[in-house]
Amino acid sequence: MASVAAVILGGCSVGVSNASKTIAALNDCAADDFARGQVIFFGLADNLEPGTIMKRYTGTGIGPEYLVGSVLAAPTSTVVHHGVDWACALGDSVARAFNANSAVGILPVDTALNAKLARASSIEVTVDALRWDDLLAAPYRAAVDQLSDPSLKAELFRGDYLVESRALVAKGLRVTASFDKSLGASIKAALGEGRKTLRQGKITAVVDLTWEGTTALTITAASEVYIAGRLMSLASDVSDPLGHVLVRL
Repeated sequence: MASVAAVILGGCSVGVSNASKTIAALNDCAADDFARGQVIFFGLADNLEPGTIMKRYTGTGIGPEYLVGSVLAAPTSTVVHHGVDWACALGDSVARAFNANSAVGILPVDTALNAKLARASSIEVTVDALRWDDLLAAPYRAAVDQLSDPSLKAELFRGDYLVESRALVAKGLRVTASFDKSLGASIKAALGEGRKTLRQGKITAVVDLTWEGTTALTITAASEVYIAGRLMSLASDVSDPLGHVLVRL
């Protein structure tokens, strides 16, 4: 994506420059994982909530192998703490994440279509609010301990898989991308318009797609979506080193 126009968060508009912000410039959000880049970018995902079990792929790739619902007999609320909406403006951070992760893609669609979306001449992202949802380690470990699959249980406690320990939730997320007519026409033919349930591998997202001709696409998340997360190993209860790239298989 060639450029980022602006991000509006909680009513605050923040212009995006090419210069990296210092920690001091982030003010009250200085210690936040997302502002400091200590997360894995998901794009838009309805179902990558904390507790999702991630598989490592060759190189730096990582993707969901078991969604949290397949681990738990109880509701996910028993192992996930929902944070509070942020009042701080992390406009630069959100915009940079969408702009910098064109290789990952912003939607659960195939790689070729995401590559076309990444050729947008400009992009604007707006979001009403953000919050962190955190995995409650002790209840989650207890749920894993009750798994009927002994091999999966052993693999988790050995650290063979990684577990999503926190997820960044966006409310009212809207992405508007601009294209030249021919590229936009190709994307419109592939994506369509209106309410769509998108799926690639195990990742899903329900979105509303609106077009201005074939030159401007607005993607509106139909509900809250997960846009980034952190991972941990159950073998050590510490965050996994950064550098993973989401794989949609």
